[in-house]
Amino acid sequence: MINGTAVRIGIVAALILFTLWGAGRVNAILDPPGTEMPDWTFHDMPVQLGVWRGIETKMDPRTAVRTGAKLDTIIERSYHDDSTPVHVIGMHAAMFDNPAAGVIHSPLVCYAAAGWKRLSEKRGYLQLPVELTKLPDKLVIPVSISTWEDEINSKKVMVVYWYQIGEHFLFGRLDLGVKIRWALAGKPKWPALMKVMMEIPIIEGDDPQPAVLNFAQQVAGWINESSRRNGKGMLGVQARGSSSAASTNP
Repeated sequence: MINGTAVRIGIVAALILFTLWGAGRVNAILDPPGTEMPDWTFHDMPVQLGVWRGIETKMDPRTAVRTGAKLDTIIERSYHDDSTPVHVIGMHAAMFDNPAAGVIHSPLVCYAAAGWKRLSEKRGYLQLPVELTKLPDKLVIPVSISTWEDEINSKKVMVVYWYQIGEHFLFGRLDLGVKIRWALAGKPKWPALMKVMMEIPIIEGDDPQPAVLNFAQQVAGWINESSRRNGKGMLGVQARGSSSAASTNP
């Protein structure tokens, strides 16, 4: 009886050790072996994008450190158009050499943590025409579109964001999981993770979505312009055909 019990305990211990070893091997395979950063940064983005004119705004260095991004890649800008009323959009963009450090700061998490109440969230799609990207085909980029309310200060905003890593798009830690890691497993280096987020105030009587998606389209078109998309640190995005400039899921 004692010998049988000892054998069973030994088998269970061996299985546990084998499982831990296997998990370690899988993590070693799936973790980034290194990151190839692009030879450009978001600071290279022009202040004039279509009808949008931007100015630099300063980010608290302590906040910048907490984002986990490479500090020299982070930009904070305010863009406005010439419409009536004028639309003003705040943009935050950054690059990460560690994708896990980037997706943990998803806007859906950070706005809630800052006390904002989420009113809605849906997926939309940016249609990037050839004239924007100078690529042979249209590109389509999925984005998150959410609305938030700061009840204390009586403010409402719409937030649009996406993460891009090579040809893949994601919105948080779950998306980074097995799907993205397996897709990139075995590559000698991963592309940088890029985070692009924009916020526009919601003013009564004005729908901000067409304006913020138009701006997002200009930003996405610049990021994925042929010379950058096919350059160092970028693997490109998938092409999909569509006739409209920007749309959302029904």
